Amino acid sequence: MGVSSWFSLGPSMARDGSNPADMVVVNAEVFTSDEKNPRARALAAKDGRLVFVGDDAGVAEFVGPETRLIDAGGRTVTPGFIDNHCHVVWIGGMMALMTKKLFEATSLEEINEMVLDHARANPDIPVVMGVGWRFEHMPGGMPTMEMLDSVVRDRPVMLMSLCGQCGWFNTAAGQLMEERNPAALERLAPKKSESGAYVGTLDHFHSFSPLDFFGEEEMKPLFETAVPEEIARVMDEAVSVGVTAMDDVQFYRSFVPYVLQYREMGIFDKVRLRGAFYVDSHDLVDEPRLRENLEWWTGMAAESDDRLTLGRSIKFYIDGTQGNHTAFFLEPYSDDPTCYGRPDWSQEDFDRVVGTVDGMGLQACTHACGDAGIRRAVNSYERAIKENGERDARHRLEHCELPTSADIERMAALGIQAAMQPTHFFGDEVVERILGPERIQRYHPYRSLEKAGVVLSFGSDWCNSPLNPVYGLIVSATRMNYKGTRDWGPDQKIDLEDGIRHWTIDSARALKMDEDIGSLEVGKRADFVLFNTSPLKLTSWWFLLTHKVELGELDDFVDMTVVGGEAVYEKDGTKH
Repeated sequence: MGVSSWFSLGPSMARDGSNPADMVVVNAEVFTSDEKNPRARALAAKDGRLVFVGDDAGVAEFVGPETRLIDAGGRTVTPGFIDNHCHVVWIGGMMALMTKKLFEATSLEEINEMVLDHARANPDIPVVMGVGWRFEHMPGGMPTMEMLDSVVRDRPVMLMSLCGQCGWFNTAAGQLMEERNPAALERLAPKKSESGAYVGTLDHFHSFSPLDFFGEEEMKPLFETAVPEEIARVMDEAVSVGVTAMDDVQFYRSFVPYVLQYREMGIFDKVRLRGAFYVDSHDLVDEPRLRENLEWWTGMAAESDDRLTLGRSIKFYIDGTQGNHTAFFLEPYSDDPTCYGRPDWSQEDFDRVVGTVDGMGLQACTHACGDAGIRRAVNSYERAIKENGERDARHRLEHCELPTSADIERMAALGIQAAMQPTHFFGDEVVERILGPERIQRYHPYRSLEKAGVVLSFGSDWCNSPLNPVYGLIVSATRMNYKGTRDWGPDQKIDLEDGIRHWTIDSARALKMDEDIGSLEVGKRADFVLFNTSPLKLTSWWFLLTHKVELGELDDFVDMTVVGGEAVYEKDGTKH
């Protein structure tokens, strides 16, 4: 039988293979992310792992009477996408308290309406929350307490900015936080007037946890019902766009028991999830307690299984973001010559804490946006490696938006990885104004990092960017910005194939899981995606002329997502 006629039989091919698998995919354009075997036509999975990656003729022996046989019909198959940096569990659960509509707002008036509607629709939640407001919608560039009091005065309201760094609160929220936990409030870096009064913003809002301010009885109903429901919804969204594994980079100790409870409820059955333990810059004040927390976290590794990984990584922030002038720069902000941003840690303190973490065998994942912040983090990593000795640490810089050429070379030499999120590059008028014409050209230097040999991985930073990798792949391959132009460092764009590898095998390396996932190789877990629109053609003229590159317009490209050899998502009406 000729190959072409064998293809035409598709799933009706003979089912008498000598080594039957659980699932077989034939007639596919398989992009494996495996450098040794980059392309294939067929896959076979048995007991959750790949037992064959090759051509259609070779897979025949794996087709038995009970094998689920899928005719891809020429469609593209890739490894499952791995999100290197997101907040799908912690903030995903907090969506039970939040309105996400603020992402859609185009003015302060719309924000006010959305907050008021959310407050009225949820009279029983202890605090009204939302996420996604933008600095450019605020008169003078920053919100105030009075603005929010004019919308809701009688209940606590706390709203997270699009960047996740800046919080906006009303008088009732300020009073509640100050009364219940003033130390936790100070960790959030509230801005104050000359008289010492709160003005309504928090520069360190990434440290916010409602568990610091609301008791178990207040939160228990939400954490037992609404929160796991919201997390499950995010997990469903992830697999619907081909994301099979995620690194939630900010877990709190008080939240981990709930995470274990949610696992027992089956919330993570469709995906693979890793969590990082968050260490705040204030935690070094009580060093014995910090060490006890780190030892507890390393002990949590024993709770890991093939779907949930704990106890291996630590999350730090060395600085903030550009929007609220907290990213730490070597040169002043272009819109404020007196401001360089602010580091969360002194060099000495960060040296100490990174040395401790590295010495305990943990991986450090440090949020670092500005070039000065990146340099400070690299300094501490370098010092820890010299003091504790070289090992397979894979310390990471999260975002790594403005590394200097010198620090890129240091990262490569030290094995420091860049965990980046391409949709951040898209930017807005605030980022463009703050960075200025010189820095914007070296913003997100993907190509320079690749050339230097830095392991570069990709992710979303959900919820401030979409989980769907398609958007980030387009941005990294075109360097398209919010204006629709491609004039910000156009020489830093990368190939789509490289972008997919960064989102699959390189993200697996970033999670220290590349022995198991990230590429389609015999022996690895059978995590893969069947696309109806090839991600390898996202930047073709045909694609760009026939698709609107807008949020929500590119979310139906996946026909099937498979994790551990089981289909965890199948698009309605899809023929297999």
